[in-house]
Amino acid sequence: MYNTIIIGAGNIAANFDSPDSADILTHAHAFQNSTCFNLLGFYDKDYDMAKAAALTWGCHAYESLESALESAQVVSCCVPDPYHREILEKAAKYKPQLVITEKPLAVSMTEGRAIEQIYDHQIPLLINYSRRFLKEFQNLREAVKQYGTFLKGVGYYGKGILHNGSHMIDLLGFLLGSVECLEVLQPEIHDFEGDSSKDLILKIQEGQFHMIAVDSRIATIFEMELFFEKARIRILDGGTRIELYQIKESNTYQGYYNYVLSRCESVNYSNAMTGLMENAQGFLNGDQKLLCTLADGIDVLRICMQIRGEVL
Repeated sequence: MYNTIIIGAGNIAANFDSPDSADILTHAHAFQNSTCFNLLGFYDKDYDMAKAAALTWGCHAYESLESALESAQVVSCCVPDPYHREILEKAAKYKPQLVITEKPLAVSMTEGRAIEQIYDHQIPLLINYSRRFLKEFQNLREAVKQYGTFLKGVGYYGKGILHNGSHMIDLLGFLLGSVECLEVLQPEIHDFEGDSSKDLILKIQEGQFHMIAVDSRIATIFEMELFFEKARIRILDGGTRIELYQIKESNTYQGYYNYVLSRCESVNYSNAMTGLMENAQGFLNGDQKLLCTLADGIDVLRICMQIRGEVL
């Protein structure tokens, strides 16, 4: 078993569920549900939070980051976005066998490149863009190869281009390949801790994809629609439902063709955290490649920083 430390003791680390929960929504629950990992405990700059998480999950609360890292073979970084670089740099000094970090990789390209310089070809880094770890999206990635040329699409998101919009950019890249930003539209919505949401146009293959920002202070949304030569895909309800439409000739009007719903698939999003840990275990055992690498995180960060107007 690999001795594991969680840095951060907030929701995604420990508080979205409990040991008795049916769904596995936290790093702590996923680690404890695996026979591969031995969860030693938590470190958080708020020691009371670390103690509360340790009490819930039956492990240790560390008073210093250094004392936590010195025993860890696997480190899970679950701190707020602006602190990723600091934690990842400090973790690297202890040469763990694997580091897992929540997305996004960093909050600027400068920080991303600094992390890249430390980790590249030295310490394996797995980034939790969660939909990559769901079997339904892995299967969809293979299926789209049969649907012909990507024509165009539209997606709706909020809570910041970096914090949540990066999820959509990463999923598009995962499903369809290289993504480029063509145009950023105004105005922007200031709806998440300085990380604004913007309408924009992406280029994917030879088609365009329009990302539309919806104010997350009103409602949270993550949906997209993809049109191909031979099919239409709708990803709805935060990614918990996938609809496939196939092209069929109209029963009424000869020579007219429509996208007709052929399959609707429910996605249990709570399986994403389990999938993340299974990929980590498979990598450590030498059976799998990492499903979301440092290079993937850098690619998404570069696009997000271009959208935010950072000089790259």
